[in-house]
Amino acid sequence: MLTNMYDRLSQKREAAEALARKQAEQEREAAEALSEMPVPVPVLRLDAEQNAFCIAGLNMQVPLGFSFRDIETTLAFATCEVTFSARRRIAPEGLDLPKAVELYVKNLRDRHAQMTLIRQSECLLAGHPALALDYLFPAGQEQRHARTVCTIIAHDDGQPRQWLEVSTQIDPNQARLADWLIAFDAMLAGMTA
Repeated sequence: MLTNMYDRLSQKREAAEALARKQAEQEREAAEALSEMPVPVPVLRLDAEQNAFCIAGLNMQVPLGFSFRDIETTLAFATCEVTFSARRRIAPEGLDLPKAVELYVKNLRDRHAQMTLIRQSECLLAGHPALALDYLFPAGQEQRHARTVCTIIAHDDGQPRQWLEVSTQIDPNQARLADWLIAFDAMLAGMTA
């Protein structure tokens, strides 16, 4: 049976709306699938002889041929002092990250007999698999909370593997430092080559 012109227009409009809803649903599902895919993290290459510091907005390039081993500095965050340090060493062949971190924790316990390991978690440092340690230890009459992120960086050009650790220490009783560890993690996540 033939329907009138208005019914046919209505059917076409309803069909177009149903098609538009179906396409929108497919696009939404595709967008959700893309958002669930992990974003690849760039793996940064460690170049031991390329060193620079940015201090209060001033860039200082270290001459070629010099490579850092230890950096330790005191930073001011929310008018409180925090320490920041970075260490680099050659990592022996055959030493994997879990064993290296186990040795690191043993050395911590040797230096701080009352050290308490709070948490150990997997993470990335400059795109390389890393382990993050949170621990407490006494410093004189005060307590310190430290976070250390450790990784072993292997080179594909025959250079020796490198142990890299980045640490911070704070007074956990300073309420103004409540956001420092978040800022520290963001600082490490923002590392560039």
